[in-house]
Amino acid sequence: MRAASEELSRKELLLNSFKLGTIDKDLFGPTPPSAFVGRFGYPEVLAGPLVSPAGEEVSLSDTPDKWLYLSREEIIGFRSNLVRSSFKLNVKDARDPGRLLKETQELAMAALPVDVEVKFLKPPRRTLQFDGILTPMGPSGTVTNIEIVENPQVPKKVDALADDRDIKATEAAILLYEASISPYQISRLLSVGTLGKKRLIVPTRWSITATDSMLGDNLLKRVRNYPENADVQLFVSEAYGNHFEILLVPRAYAFGWTEMWISQKGKVEIGDLYEDAMNKPAYMDGGYYAARFSALEYLERVRRQASIYVMREVKPTYDIPLGSWVIRELVKDAFSRQPLIFGSVTDALKSVRTRINVPPNTFFLKKHLLQTKLMQFD
Repeated sequence: MRAASEELSRKELLLNSFKLGTIDKDLFGPTPPSAFVGRFGYPEVLAGPLVSPAGEEVSLSDTPDKWLYLSREEIIGFRSNLVRSSFKLNVKDARDPGRLLKETQELAMAALPVDVEVKFLKPPRRTLQFDGILTPMGPSGTVTNIEIVENPQVPKKVDALADDRDIKATEAAILLYEASISPYQISRLLSVGTLGKKRLIVPTRWSITATDSMLGDNLLKRVRNYPENADVQLFVSEAYGNHFEILLVPRAYAFGWTEMWISQKGKVEIGDLYEDAMNKPAYMDGGYYAARFSALEYLERVRRQASIYVMREVKPTYDIPLGSWVIRELVKDAFSRQPLIFGSVTDALKSVRTRINVPPNTFFLKKHLLQTKLMQFD
């Protein structure tokens, strides 16, 4: 089904998405649970829960870790039918939340869908928004009242850490992850200001990258102490016009990230970032940290360290961005597959270039992977 939907044009996908009829000012329905915080106007921002008037498969509409085998049409379809409510607040309001924010926080803490009644100033506008970091966003409207009409089911660990005002947000996020709370929910909790000492509302796109970075850094502390991977391994995965080639090289930990975006006219734009013991990325790139987190999860699972090189080719068919979850989940998917084994990095790259056109002069290749190790002269 996914492959068939990739043949649909952008226009066809958008026309097929909306299933909602007229949206009234008074809306009753479940939230997945989900919440969104915008970044425009920071530190004054718009925030609020996402609610489904239809209620169909609502639990699936904010769980990207279950989306990889769905079609683009399905994903855009149920995202476009979530109504985004919003009210204005200052990011510091998390330290003494008003009623609307308290209701939003309580919803964000839930593990299962919760019925909610929302009243809007005007009927929400039927719109669709797409972004490289955020999941697709549907209709939106200014909210005047939010009322939870059933008791949310909140995991005990979430409840305890939301009540703990003496723990740092990073430490709380790590404890939640170690308690098997999804990184997607951790990001949501961070965004609505329920974690940490000096609590702040965090725009959703920033909270996603911050969660990947924090959890990845914690995994890296352990990964650096593991023995090096035994072989040069190559992992491959592809979906939605995104093709990934991931190389693991038996060396000390380092991480390289090269993106190649191919336009409809064949023009290629290249992004190139890396880190090692001496260097850090030049800026906070959401895709970079999403890929890095999933790669570190794999190294932690196999108790190995390695130099990791993630190569992403984005084809012209990826004309509607679905969010950074595509990167996070496709890298995870690649590591769930059997790797190709090679005798050298050069041989592995020859195999990669039969499928995608990786530039020969990326900084990570020149300065790290293809650099001769001193021990080779022993």
